[in-house]
This record gives sequence, structure tokens and C-alpha cells, in this order.
Amino acid sequence: MFEFLKSKTGGIKSSSHELALHLQNEAEYLNENDEPKKALRLCLKAYEICTSLYGEKHDEYKPLVASCSNLLGNIYNNLNKYDQSYAYHHIAYELYNELSADGNEEYSELLADEYDNIGDTFFFTDNYDEAERNYKNALEIYTKLYEKDNAKYAEDMAYCYDCLAKAYSGEENYTASVEAYEKVIAIFKSLIPDDLSDSPDEKELDFFEDLAEAYNDLGYVYSCEDQLENTEKYYLEASKIYRQLVRTDAYEYSCILSEQYKDLAALYEDMGNFKLASEYEKKAKKLCG
Repeated sequence: MFEFLKSKTGGIKSSSHELALHLQNEAEYLNENDEPKKALRLCLKAYEICTSLYGEKHDEYKPLVASCSNLLGNIYNNLNKYDQSYAYHHIAYELYNELSADGNEEYSELLADEYDNIGDTFFFTDNYDEAERNYKNALEIYTKLYEKDNAKYAEDMAYCYDCLAKAYSGEENYTASVEAYEKVIAIFKSLIPDDLSDSPDEKELDFFEDLAEAYNDLGYVYSCEDQLENTEKYYLEASKIYRQLVRTDAYEYSCILSEQYKDLAALYEDMGNFKLASEYEKKAKKLCG
């Protein structure tokens, strides 16, 4: 399983569990802060330590190797090296598949995440059929988890449907894409109040932003089918949410709302409504010129 990966590592000889965790945590921080090349060097060192420990105590260190493999897959994904990303994510998938065999909920969730991650490696290389297959495998697992705990897994369900919607769009299966986006929207609407609260927490802001993105994406799918009235409907829904978000953080959301207005301006131009197209162009420039 690890021959491909060992060929990429250096000469670390330490077998310290603590050192491996430290390197992995540092690598994760760097990767999340847009320094994947630095993250890769640290994570490869962590991986060599992990596999050394795994060789000595197979079962005890299986979760550590799996998590490190997953992180390497994420790092290579950020580096746009999708073959390597797939290789590491597939190793994590194999390990989590073994760990979840007894029905362990935590490892089942991590297995679903690996299906999503593997689906991403196919999606970014335009292999939408394989992306769809893996996203559906993830959705199957999350559906079972969701039935046990709706609140805990609702966001994961929405993410799976969102991934599927994008894969369907890549395949030009717009009917299926619309249906998937409608499920994304329904889930996020069930998680939030009708309007943004006066003092929203980070999770509420994220949900509203995710809902706005889903409205925008659904509008775009309708535009691919030249259903411009539906496109208008969902672009306006997205802009309504972004206006609420601007009131909470103008710096963060003004340019996002500006881009939404630009999309509306382009749409109205396609519809021949040049007055509204001009109005939205002016709104966009005023927000983020």
C-alpha cells in the first residue's frame, strides 16, 4: 500500500508519535494558510514516521496513517497535483474502510469524506462520471448518518448534494443538477432563521453564505438552459442574502455582492433589459470599483 508514498519521502528516522502529530498539525496549519509547498515537506516527514510506527503496531497506528494520508491528499490537491492527491486519498480511503467495518460512526464519517475527496480529484480533471460515482458513495453514507442525527450531519448532506450538482453540471445533466441544488437549498433553509440575526455567530454567517452560493449556482444552471427568468429569480435571491451579509461585514462581503450585481447586469443585458443592466453595473462599481 505504501510503496508509492515511501518513494516520495526523505530520510527521517525518528519514530516519535508526538513528533509525527506535531509535524502533521504544523503542515495542516500551513496548508490552510496557503503555503502548501511548506506544508508538503513537513507532512511527508510526518508520513514517514507514521508508516514506521504502523509497521511496528499495525492496528494502533492505522488512524494516524489514515489522517496523515488524507492531509497529504489535501495538500497535493492545493498544489493541483491530482494524481498524487488521488493516491494519498485512496490510501486513507482503504484504511478508513477497514476502520469503519464494525459500524464505527466516526470512521464512517471519515470514509464518506474520503469518497468526497476522491471525487474532487476526478472533478478537477473533468472526469465527471467518476466524480459523480464517488460523491454518490459519500452521500449514501451520510444519508445513513443523517437518519440517526439530522442536526449533526445536515451540513455534510448539503455539501454532498452540492458536489453532485456540480458534477451533473459538468456532464450537462442540468435537470439532475437543478434537483441537487434544490436539496442543498432546502437543507440550508432548514438550518437558519428567515433573516440574519442582529448578532450572528460564525456558523450562522457560513450557512447564509452557503445558501447564497447555492442560489447563485442554481441560477447559473438555469442560464445554461436559457431559462433566464429562473436565472433572474435565483440571482436575486442570492443578492438579497449578500445585502444582509454586507450589513454585518462590509469589508468581507461588498465585493462578493458586487460580483452578484455584475452577473445580474449581464443577465439583464441578455434579456434585453438595458435599463436594469445599467443600474446593476452602477451598483457593482459603487460597491467594489
